[in-house]
Amino acid sequence: MADILPAKLINGGIAGIVGVTCVFPIDLAKTRLQNQRQGQQVYKSMMDCLVKTVRSEGYFGMYRVHELLELEVLLV
Repeated sequence: MADILPAKLINGGIAGIVGVTCVFPIDLAKTRLQNQRQGQQVYKSMMDCLVKTVRSEGYFGMYRVHELLELEVLLV
């Protein structure tokens, strides 16, 4: 049992990173949509937000603080 624990920890860390990687762009779009002010709508939908983010900030613009979240997932 003790020799299986490190493998489980590594697998759990990898699963956490994959989960955060898949969910983070959706959460970013949700947050940006919620932070829009009435009458100053930049984004029309979640897909519009993701497309505009990729066009203006590049693909990695969706993951600006992602490295910190990965570290948090691994430590927790």
